[in-house]
Amino acid sequence: MKRIYKGLSLIILVTLLMAVVALPSSVKSNLPDSGISRWIQAQKPVLGLDLQGGTQLDYRIDLSKVESRNNDDDPNNDVLERDVIEGVRATIERRVDGLGVSEPNIYTADVADEKHIIVELAGIKDIEEAKDIVGKTIQLEFKEPKTEEDPNVVETIEAEAQVSLDEALNLEPEAFTKWGQELEIAQEKVSFREAREGFASDFSQDMNDALSNLEVGQIYNGLIPNSGDFIVGSNNQITERTGFLIVKLDSKEVRENTKTTGEDRVRASHILVAYEGAQSANEAIERTKEEAVIEAERILAEVKADPDNFAEFAKQYSDGPTGENGGDLDFFGRNVMAPEFEEAAFSLAANEVSDVVETAFGFHIIKTTEKEEVVEETVEENYLTFSSVLYDTTPDPWKKTGLDGSNFKRASVVYNQVNQPVVAIEFDAEGGVKFEELTERLIGSQLAIFVGGELISNPNVNEKIIGGQATITGSFTIQEAVQLAEDLNTGAIDAPIILTGQYNISASLGENALNASLIAGLIGLIALSIFMIFYYRLMGIFAVLALVIYSIVIVFIINTTGIVMTLAGIAGIILSIGMAVDANILIFERTKEELADGSSYQMAVKTGFARAWTSIRDSNVSSLITCVILWFFGNSIIRGFALMLGIGILVSMFTAINVTRAFLQTLNESKINENKFWLGGKKKVNS
Repeated sequence: MKRIYKGLSLIILVTLLMAVVALPSSVKSNLPDSGISRWIQAQKPVLGLDLQGGTQLDYRIDLSKVESRNNDDDPNNDVLERDVIEGVRATIERRVDGLGVSEPNIYTADVADEKHIIVELAGIKDIEEAKDIVGKTIQLEFKEPKTEEDPNVVETIEAEAQVSLDEALNLEPEAFTKWGQELEIAQEKVSFREAREGFASDFSQDMNDALSNLEVGQIYNGLIPNSGDFIVGSNNQITERTGFLIVKLDSKEVRENTKTTGEDRVRASHILVAYEGAQSANEAIERTKEEAVIEAERILAEVKADPDNFAEFAKQYSDGPTGENGGDLDFFGRNVMAPEFEEAAFSLAANEVSDVVETAFGFHIIKTTEKEEVVEETVEENYLTFSSVLYDTTPDPWKKTGLDGSNFKRASVVYNQVNQPVVAIEFDAEGGVKFEELTERLIGSQLAIFVGGELISNPNVNEKIIGGQATITGSFTIQEAVQLAEDLNTGAIDAPIILTGQYNISASLGENALNASLIAGLIGLIALSIFMIFYYRLMGIFAVLALVIYSIVIVFIINTTGIVMTLAGIAGIILSIGMAVDANILIFERTKEELADGSSYQMAVKTGFARAWTSIRDSNVSSLITCVILWFFGNSIIRGFALMLGIGILVSMFTAINVTRAFLQTLNESKINENKFWLGGKKKVNS
């Protein structure tokens, strides 16, 4: 029994830990914002388009050029359709990531012998600009560094920012965040950030002046120059972002701010008495270490008798190179001098003389002449939190060269002399000429490669490249080299995507569907629980407890794995609940039969599980096979149903077999196992 209770205790403990993670976000928000609590707060379900609302875009991929290239006489031109489709999908995924959409779902589908890309943008309602970005033809472009910026660009962006500011000033304060987020999605040069905070003195003077005079919730009625944001640019170089800020003050409070001024350093002079064998000692010095100690003590007595003439004593007695200038070492900070010397110098007051200090160089007499210390000052200062919209005027570092995918033939992965993967590229005759002229002009500079408007590589040009063939070298892994080749081939092949369908689902409709599904699931659980308890009594209570554990485990899996939950997935979970109860019913009926035949409770439970297991196994395995078939041959909705049904079946098998068994075994030594009413039997059983 001890083993049974230990196993059951472990199940309950793990379930309780999972239950904390499975709590609603509104409850978890009350946990401390640190350590494991922060991780628990971050675990939440990912809702699909049908539950969260948003937009689904259906694009058809035009593969006509791929087919024409594959029908060409040159076998080297052959391109696998699946590689092109995957390249298109990956490029669209990069574009959507740039929109800042939370958990986008992008996948391929076959529709009437056509290849389609389905883009699901959960939470996005105004998607006209998103459609423009997602639906751009995937083009390959080669660009070179820009040497100068169009002088009209800044003026144009400033004018756009002013129009937006006028619009913002008419907003209600609580609408600013949503407005900024929508503006960011709609315009390429705009980025929205919220909850920037700090003391007023931490900001630029322009920002400080603007924010300090605002009331909470107020939008500043002017554009503020920005030069404080930094982004990682090409080759991981830090680039300063410039532009114009529109800001709203979110909060203001007075806090104590500790400021430091000055530097912890001293200015000191010293007299060094060296000895033969000391570090850096002059070869002419013949005194022993013992003689040096005696000499240093003698000099110290003279110095202390007349400390004002320290510089003269240093000139007369010091063996160090600073003796000529009176032993002056100028100012020095921490971790500069020998540790023993530094400790003595920093411990002295100004114009105080030390005792004899020993270092590896010999014996020192130190006088501190000046001291500077770090001064901490606590002042009361405005602590501000604000949201902002940045209209970015950072110059575009690249310009077009005239060389694009129309002159590109293919890219492939090869290995160089030291067996490192590189990407070989090849142009047609016209492209070879352009590439030769371009590389001659860019020797010592960079050549940027863009696919679908995204920078994927910017290698340095070391020499003029003739013949229309070149290699892109770098510290590539084989996976990175293959990905780069796929990106280049995708951009080289004109595989445009054509929008064939657009479906909008409102957030309220998705919320209503989610609420209805949850209510349906809850009603189903309650109905099942009432039936099981009414019919099987105590065993039914154990089955309900196993169902509770099942539900907690399922919610934990949904919260922590990032599985996208859809209505179909919820249907799969609800169906698996019924299968979990079905397994319990088989076990309980077999157990009741054994009890009716006169078996002891412990033997009846053991035999009941053994006889029911084959039926449970066969039923669940056949259902899992069905889930696998649906996953491989169904569309996205059916796959979501199959995935959640499969997970539910596996979890229900565990709870029905292991958890229910553990609960039933707790009655092995209890008198209640003789009560026919609580066990749902028709006569008293033997113990």
